[in-house]
Amino acid sequence: MTTRTTASALLAALLLLAQAPAALAADDPDEDEPEETVDAPWSLSLSTVVDQASTRGVSGELGRDLTPNTMLRLAVDSTSYDSHNQAGFKSNGIEVGATHDFERFGIQAAVARWQDTDFVTAKELKLGGDFRFDPWSVGLRTGYRRSDFESFKSAAAVSLLNGTTTDAGSASQCKLDNTALGLDGRFEGDVWGGYATLMQYQYKNAKCAVLVNGLDVRSNANRQQLRDLSAGALDVLSAVATRRIGRQETLLDSSLDAGASWKHDDLVVSLDFSRQKDFLLGATSDTFSLTGTADLGNHTGIDCTLGLTRGGGVTNGAFVGFGLRAKF
Repeated sequence: MTTRTTASALLAALLLLAQAPAALAADDPDEDEPEETVDAPWSLSLSTVVDQASTRGVSGELGRDLTPNTMLRLAVDSTSYDSHNQAGFKSNGIEVGATHDFERFGIQAAVARWQDTDFVTAKELKLGGDFRFDPWSVGLRTGYRRSDFESFKSAAAVSLLNGTTTDAGSASQCKLDNTALGLDGRFEGDVWGGYATLMQYQYKNAKCAVLVNGLDVRSNANRQQLRDLSAGALDVLSAVATRRIGRQETLLDSSLDAGASWKHDDLVVSLDFSRQKDFLLGATSDTFSLTGTADLGNHTGIDCTLGLTRGGGVTNGAFVGFGLRAKF
């Protein structure tokens, strides 16, 4: 079964679960209670962030509450890198997902596609579940991703895992599969809140089609051999993976996100930390951010974020971001 078929089946199952209570009520002649409706079924959030190196990220998410317990969402992300070592590089992503809440248990499913300019296209399936015992919740996260690299030429001969030896200048086109597994824990009190999410990604050896002496030879390559085949062209992805601008998850080895928040009337102040490690180089980066969220009433709110990223090849890591949220 393909990733697209699996995701479609999961989303369809969520919709059927959401409609089941209404269908049972319709078949019960003694049921006089009106069907539950959502006062403001649509939600929209828009945000932008820019750093010292003129890297700019824009994110948006549109949600639709089908019932009080079921929501569909569409998220888009675009990041443009203008610093001297990544000038002209762009990363774009789109994600479609659904969530359904039972009394104490919730499930999520999503499919996503990422395109990093002239380097890699990633397609992924995400699944998750949460168990709630207010004000706490714990959950599991899992997923599958296929990354397809654009064709690149080797600068030197490379010996691959199953005996294939490429020549300098030989062309290669590779695919890389990985799975994800993680834990999520949250506390949401009347005043204080906190969360922690840990993700670990397991990669298989890359599958490469290598053009050797005019023949298309299929072979496998580990992480170092994949870098050697690309003659260092893929190393730019390490700085992109660990840079906390916009939202980019492609080719991460692991990530840890944690934070705490404080509420007072219509104001929420949160302090967040993120550590990311990339797969290709093993580079790590730490990001610290402070966010103020104000509720403006009428289902609207604004966010303002100040942050700093260190490590991972980032030299000018200070950034500022703004966001707008609304329900209608």
